[in-house]
Parts: sequence; C-alpha cells; structure tokens
Amino acid sequence: MMNSTAALLNVSNLSYQVGSKMLLNDISFSVNAGELVGVIGPNGAGKSTLMKCISGFQAYSQGEISIKGESLSSLSHIERALSMSYLPQYSEAAFPFSVLDTIGFGFHARQQQELISPVVIKEKSKTALERVGIGHLHNRTVTDLSGGEKQLVHFARSLVQGTSLMLLDEPTASLDIGHESQLMNVLYQECQNGKSALVAIHNLNTAAEFCDRLILINQGEVMAEGKPNEVLSEENIRTLYQDLVMVSNHAVTGNTIVSPYKK
Repeated sequence: MMNSTAALLNVSNLSYQVGSKMLLNDISFSVNAGELVGVIGPNGAGKSTLMKCISGFQAYSQGEISIKGESLSSLSHIERALSMSYLPQYSEAAFPFSVLDTIGFGFHARQQQELISPVVIKEKSKTALERVGIGHLHNRTVTDLSGGEKQLVHFARSLVQGTSLMLLDEPTASLDIGHESQLMNVLYQECQNGKSALVAIHNLNTAAEFCDRLILINQGEVMAEGKPNEVLSEENIRTLYQDLVMVSNHAVTGNTIVSPYKK
C-alpha cells in the first residue's frame, strides 16, 4: 500500500455487508496526487460497490475513508462535490436537458462559492465536449443520444467539475475503441497535470496501458496491488479465469496483454 500520510484518498479497513453477505472485506489502499489507479476484477468482485462507498452514495459497514485528510463522513454534499467527482456505471438521463446544460451541472458546487458567468460555463462546457471528441453534439439533447455518447457527455461534466479526485465506474463499457482511447487519454492527461483518478475498469489491456497502479479485487477482497505488469501476472490471471485466457506482452510497448483464446 502507498504511503497514506501524503495520500489524496485513503481507504482504511473498509467493509460493506448486506445481511450475512460480506461484499467488501477489510479493503485498504491509497491514491496520491497525479496517480491514475485502476480497480480491476471479475464480475461481482465488488468494484462498483467500492466506488459507491468512496463516493458517499452508499454507507459502508466499517472502516474509514478520507479525502485530503478529511473524513468522508464529516463532509457536506457540497464539500464532497468540491473534492471529488463521480461518474457511475450508468448515467441515464430522465429529462431532455441539452448537452451543454447537462455538462453545466458540473459547475453547481463551485457556484456555491463563487460567481461563474453563464458565458464562461458555456465556453468551458464546449471545450470539455471537444476534449472528449463529441463537440458536434453540443446542440443535441441527452435523451436523443446513444449510450456511449451519453457517457462521454457525463465524463465531460466530470471534467468541468474540476475536482482533484475523479471516481469513474466502468466509464468505457459502452464506448467504441476509438472513444475508449479518447476518454482514457484525456483522463491520463488530467492526472499528468496533477489530478488523480480511481477508475473501475473491465478491459485489462486498457488498464495495463493507462494505469500507474492496479488494485485487483476478487470476492470483495484485495487480491493484488501494484504496477500493471505485477498485478496482471500469469498466476493471478490463471487463478481468476483458469485456462480461458492467456497472458503475453505487446510487441511494441512491452505492456501486458490478456487475451481470450479458442480452446
């Protein structure tokens, strides 16, 4: 585990239980400024539950979560929104807001502390749309968009929120490979500029390519943590997926590749 004293996010002995079922069990890790950390694991491992607990959308059974040294439980909703953004796995639009208005909601917390003009909000919202590759959608309504386009709009909303920590739960699940690369490159750039991100991700190859560190969760517990080539070892992959996948290295980058293969 990283040094928690300098951590932007610190999770200590986190557990979450529903009835007799322990969905998260004694999870501890930290995320430092400038880090892009991936949370990986098979279906049902507890990735989404972990993200909901950290975001404050779900009360945990025991443990402690702190942001910039402040306990999550002591922060108001506005204070949380100023410290971290959260992109859930599914962000379904219930009302036909415009794309620009939807992104503009990302300024809500900051507007409680400072006056931000509508012109600035519109300009920054358009810039965020361009960064994620969908600037041409600025005049559309979110209810008319595809699932992948909606996800990119909500990612743009997270960007304009301007928090030091970004939480993203399967942000690329509904994206084509081009937009997946676009989103992850923007996220990587944000972290290079001093922001931090914790992203739950299914695509292990994408995780290996972009993440500084990986946290592998299985059955609600941390199974491994470290650099991608350490976590995505043949031993760990075989434990999780038996002989259904193979581990190799990219011919150009040398990064770990995890691939299914026909038996």
